[in-house]
Amino acid sequence: MVGRRSSWVWVLACALVLPWGMAAQTGDTKSQLEAEKSRLQKEISAANELLSKTRKDRDLTLGELRALEKKLKAREALIRNVQAQVRQSESEIARLQGDIAAKDREIDQMMQEYAEMLRQAQQRGSTEQALRFILGAENLSMAIKRMNYLRQYTEFRKEKVEEIRVYQEAQAQRVAAVEVERTRQKELLGQELRQKQLLAEERAQQAKALNALKKKEGQIATGIKKKKQELAKLEKQIAAIIKEELRKQRDASAGKTGAKDVGGGYSLTPEAAALAKDFAANRGKLPWPVERGVITQAFGDNEVPGASGVTIKNPGVDIGTPAKSTARAVFQGEVASVVSVPGAGKVILIRHGNYFTVYSNLAEVFVAKGSKVDTKEALGRVMEDPETGAATLHFELWMNTQNQDPRPWLN
Repeated sequence: MVGRRSSWVWVLACALVLPWGMAAQTGDTKSQLEAEKSRLQKEISAANELLSKTRKDRDLTLGELRALEKKLKAREALIRNVQAQVRQSESEIARLQGDIAAKDREIDQMMQEYAEMLRQAQQRGSTEQALRFILGAENLSMAIKRMNYLRQYTEFRKEKVEEIRVYQEAQAQRVAAVEVERTRQKELLGQELRQKQLLAEERAQQAKALNALKKKEGQIATGIKKKKQELAKLEKQIAAIIKEELRKQRDASAGKTGAKDVGGGYSLTPEAAALAKDFAANRGKLPWPVERGVITQAFGDNEVPGASGVTIKNPGVDIGTPAKSTARAVFQGEVASVVSVPGAGKVILIRHGNYFTVYSNLAEVFVAKGSKVDTKEALGRVMEDPETGAATLHFELWMNTQNQDPRPWLN
């Protein structure tokens, strides 16, 4: 009897734990999808903020069109995310329904076994018959065994009733879970339909904006040529400042114990080396240089909307951000330089050992050369487009004298 009890307890444990283990895995996937969904919604919201001031009587600027393209990609990804959640919901409902059917069969079997136990108990009769059964034993040892048998049998009947009750309660929870999942699925399908409608509207807006820009292709090409010249000038100036900063650090580290060679004929003092090590350890974790924004122009070659075959090489990233936004330091360091560059506004360069971050297109600055800054400290106000009111921060990241793609470094 004890062996039989251990067996059904083990089966019950498996029956209850395994489905919940599967549900936990489903929950993990669900939370991942929800987290991704939240990120995409924030990206769309940031793009909407940039486009909210666009007047109906004016064509989109290149920066606004890039923000719109970014929003379209985020919208498409959001639709795929919702579709994945719908598929997951369908799978979850099917799993729960299959589990309910299987557990229904197990409950039926338990009920039949319990009915058989009652039938056998009735055959044994009253308490008087049970007493006769005990007293009819050949000796005291056998009488004790018969008493234990009857006690265990009574306990087993109670346990069987409890087992059925537990199964029925779990079954009620599964049925309720199906209803919850069906409600969630209905909401997701509504979200998918709404996102598809918005995507169609945004694609029409994009097509209209591209057609308008194509009519100004020559004008755009001239503007891009000027922008390339400004970027080249900015990059040359930044490279010169960085070389000078690295030279100063090399001179300061000369003869010092613990100085670190960082290549290119440069070396760092122990303090600067420790700061550089901390900076490198935070790759992928650095905060954005603005509180809210959308990357409207990525690092490297970017095609120019409305100008066939025209590309512009970006030494950093351009981040569209709402008007009156503030640029902030992505890591602690020292302000190495504050300069003004035509076409790039005011520019701040911060040193983090042999790493450097650059913040340009600022209307005003709040720090001075030599200032120590902390992570997320306000550096200056981002310059705004006088026509649209939108602001764009140009952000660069350098290691020694080589500029890096900032995106993999940002959180």
